[in-house]
Amino acid sequence: MRFIFAFAFAYAGFWIACLMPGVVTLALKVQSLVAPDAAAGALSLIAGIGVVFPLVVMPVVGRLSDRTTARIGMRRPYLLVGAASVIVLGIVMALAPTVPVLLVAYGFYGVAANFIGTPLLAVISDRVPVEQRGVVSGLVGLTLPVAMIGGTFVIQLVASSMLLMFLLPPIIAALAVIVFISLVQDRRLSKEAPKPQLSIREIASSFWVNPRRHPDFAWAWFSRLLFVIAFGFLTTYQAFYLLNHLGSRPEEVPQQIFFATLALSTTTIVTSMVGGKLSDFLRRRKAFVLTSAAIYGIALIIASLVTGFNGFLFAMGIAGIGYGAFLAVDLALVTDVLPDKENAGKDMAVFNMSSTLANAVAPAIAPFILILSGSSYSVLFLVAGAVAIAGGIAILPVRSVR
Repeated sequence: MRFIFAFAFAYAGFWIACLMPGVVTLALKVQSLVAPDAAAGALSLIAGIGVVFPLVVMPVVGRLSDRTTARIGMRRPYLLVGAASVIVLGIVMALAPTVPVLLVAYGFYGVAANFIGTPLLAVISDRVPVEQRGVVSGLVGLTLPVAMIGGTFVIQLVASSMLLMFLLPPIIAALAVIVFISLVQDRRLSKEAPKPQLSIREIASSFWVNPRRHPDFAWAWFSRLLFVIAFGFLTTYQAFYLLNHLGSRPEEVPQQIFFATLALSTTTIVTSMVGGKLSDFLRRRKAFVLTSAAIYGIALIIASLVTGFNGFLFAMGIAGIGYGAFLAVDLALVTDVLPDKENAGKDMAVFNMSSTLANAVAPAIAPFILILSGSSYSVLFLVAGAVAIAGGIAILPVRSVR
């Protein structure tokens, strides 16, 4: 029970630190630095760099943590470095005098946040028995909506201070890390354990898991990629959907997004835990992944067809059912098919690259869909639903897990 509390708190802290700049504070900071007509372009550039930096660094951090022989453990050194760094970089972002300074600071901030997130996921393979991974993975899915609601609430309390808006989320993450390392014993690697030399080739291999040698891992990676692309269509274009498809007034949109997020988050929290427990009890993963992806995809299709906001709220409630269960059981499944249990940090980092890539791919693809469909957000959400369902189907070729 102590591990479950500490892990959930730490991962929620990671999400708060990771998400809050992109959700709220970056846009406000950019608006204070550039002219209104240049704000959108500057924000897109900064957000893009924020994706690229962690994409490059995450697998290397995972690889290094698998090989660390520090007395305090394999994962703790990286958690502590990440916790300290996000605080420092949060201050730099708040005080950044120009867009280039903000861009560089945010890029390194994303790296620092993943010094927390990547080792935490590796702890699941280190400490959690296979028959309990569904429950713990359910906690991971639960922490995202909790962090979204809690982080936004905290930032609203200090909305008059740019410094506090940037600083409080990383402070929460740092406190969560301290609680975690205080309550959870870290795995230690013996200095005498055989380890290959860290060469350029070894570092390059941190970004790659051979899909021919490890097809189950590859299919799980591809399944998550498709699912998160579908989710990216929703989160990136939700405001434009409300304005252009449902005809909402601009002043209504912020409140409508809050209610939609609340509807999705409420059902996500429930199904994250229930789905994980049922998966452990029935000793089945694939059926849950397929079903939850299908539910999420159907919800997006419903959203593409409704003509009023109440219908959209209904669709988001259904989407949360699929979203929570998918993320919970999908993560449990991938920990069961890791290619090398001794290099869990590296392999989990490679798996997380699927989500990072998806967050870059979705905004890149969506404009083409909108151009071809005559700016129809109904078509965009139909495509998103089909992509989510395809993500569930992609898990069926996995053979080593039922």
